[in-house]
Amino acid sequence: MVKRLSLLLLFFFFTTTNIFSQDYHFSVDKNYSILFINNDGTCTINYEIQFTCDEYTHPIDIVDIGMPNEWYDLKSASAEVDGYALSEIKHSEYVHPGVEVHLGSHQISPGETGTLLFAINAKNMLFPDTEDTAYVSIEFSPAWYGSQFTYGTTALECYFLFPPGVNPEEPRYHEKKFTNAGVDSTGRVWYEFSNPNASPSSQYIFGASFPKKYIPKDAIVRKVRHRFSFGRLIATIFAKLAGSCPCLIIGFFIFITVFGIVNSSKRKMKYLPPALSVEGVGIKRGLTAVESAILLELPLNKVATMILFGAIKKGVLKVKKREPLILEVAKRGKDTPELHDYEKDFMNAIDQNGKVQKRKLRTTFTELIKSVNKKTKGFSRKKTREYYRGILNRAWTEMKGANTPELKGEVFDKNLEWLMMDKDYKDKMNNTFSGTNIVAPIWWGHYSPAYARPLATVSPNAGIGTPNISMPQLPGANFANSMVSGIENFSNRIVGNLTGFQSAVTKATNPVPVSKSSGGGWSSSGGGCACACACAGCACACAGGGR
Repeated sequence: MVKRLSLLLLFFFFTTTNIFSQDYHFSVDKNYSILFINNDGTCTINYEIQFTCDEYTHPIDIVDIGMPNEWYDLKSASAEVDGYALSEIKHSEYVHPGVEVHLGSHQISPGETGTLLFAINAKNMLFPDTEDTAYVSIEFSPAWYGSQFTYGTTALECYFLFPPGVNPEEPRYHEKKFTNAGVDSTGRVWYEFSNPNASPSSQYIFGASFPKKYIPKDAIVRKVRHRFSFGRLIATIFAKLAGSCPCLIIGFFIFITVFGIVNSSKRKMKYLPPALSVEGVGIKRGLTAVESAILLELPLNKVATMILFGAIKKGVLKVKKREPLILEVAKRGKDTPELHDYEKDFMNAIDQNGKVQKRKLRTTFTELIKSVNKKTKGFSRKKTREYYRGILNRAWTEMKGANTPELKGEVFDKNLEWLMMDKDYKDKMNNTFSGTNIVAPIWWGHYSPAYARPLATVSPNAGIGTPNISMPQLPGANFANSMVSGIENFSNRIVGNLTGFQSAVTKATNPVPVSKSSGGGWSSSGGGCACACACAGCACACAGGGR
């Protein structure tokens, strides 16, 4: 029982969720790889992979390539696409162990074909051959990609180049016989394994053995080696404790469960899918305040209130009653400003009784989030978010600089939605308007049902052409309190239970991905490592790419 519990705990502790976009779709026209087995016992892995990106899908901006083990040298990696050198190569977030190659401005656009060249050094790939103690064994599996991303067939070719000095009659293939063999111009023996109609989403394993005298003894892996891992250390500790202190294990299980629930709740609030485009390609300008709030992933009840106030300002909606919240759709005249799609959808979510229908409102946000995600693809989300935070800060600076009631009203009216985005909106409103007056905005009567805007008056003593207009003013403190309380009440009443509402939207816009196995092994973003070695103690280079 303790052993089963320990295994269950380790499963919960080390299971991770990989998030990937579902709109990549491409063919892998060819996949050529060369495994150079060097005389120092290390290996150099070369790839030439040709992709064709489908039309109307996500451009191929990042390519994941699985590695044989953890002992690859990231600093030795180099890549180019269609002759353009690439500099951004990182540890992959989707394939473990593996790397991700960022194509940057040379990404393969929908409908286009591109060829990626990649090279990297790795070690600890040679193992004793259990059938002949004088030989060493190696197995290699070229990169493959998830079936949800690829289709068609691939021209697959994999070459093994044995260390210098190996004679043509000495190497031995494993279960799968080589397609061709020979000696290159430098005298190195090579095997070719090919399949002209291979599946781009299937794993193919090729293996060979050769005399160990051609490499240093210390290059042969006698025992499986791993880099230091904090997670592996924790696993070892708890495996030791499992037999001696079951109560501690049970307590840890409870902790992990609670921790998982908290993290799950946090994820439900992340309604925007992760950015898979290359960072650093620029800022997406031209977003509205509402679209910027979506990019910043503000709570959807606040975004809904921003849409409501935008429609009120445009004169197409009015608050008929606050408790409970009842809205009224105003008739649109020829001078009514043009509405954004999300404003139209919001108005369509209001039923005949003036109440907001949650189901239709979820659809409004689902379409809005998809629209923002589409608009920001290919741009740096980090820089874009900083840009719009800057607009928000400048709006408050402009607000503070307005030193007359008329100017305060004008600046507030212009920047209202941006100001609402601030998490400290309540305090800043009170500080900004305390001890001063503000001219009531033109739309104030549509926001406050009890307020009747008086008509402007013209002084009879004013000269012709210079009327003395007396505009109605509101005490700043009352105005601030009304706005703050109104925004809070509207936010609570429009969506109701925020966690439940936002979770429902997240399920549609940023669903939890489900990993699928490929080739009989564990899969990460469509590829995994599951070596079926022909001899004991072989090294298999597993490769899977989510993108």
